[in-house]
Amino acid sequence: MRTKIFTNLVGLHREMLKLIGEVSALTDSPLALEDAIDDVWHPKCDVFQTDTQWVVIAEMAGIEKEDINISISPEYIRISGTRLFPNCNSILCYYNMEIETGKFDRRIFFPDISIDKENPKISYINGILRIAFNLAPVVERIIPVQ
Repeated sequence: MRTKIFTNLVGLHREMLKLIGEVSALTDSPLALEDAIDDVWHPKCDVFQTDTQWVVIAEMAGIEKEDINISISPEYIRISGTRLFPNCNSILCYYNMEIETGKFDRRIFFPDISIDKENPKISYINGILRIAFNLAPVVERIIPVQ
């Protein structure tokens, strides 16, 4: 009985967080609520805009580039994969365990600006993934007055 109540509360908690996240995504500064919603870990990311690019930088220490998947939808970019550390064959006794392992997934929603989503520039150096999209030029039309 207690397990069922706890499971129901956890499900309710996740649904509330999803709803808050969806509403938050509509604002100018969405909250990062992914960590509390699902069972994968979410790499830390910096997202910023320069004069010419919209840039995502993700911290991916200890992950081989072959283990990183990047996909793009019309609404967001998704970074996913798996981080596994070698398992030694002896019994371990951790005193501190803060480095997350296993499957990871991070979605970053595109801003409401015109960017070139077809040609991202991607680099991976020393555990830092950098994805840069060029800002699309703003095209103005001249409309003659009749």
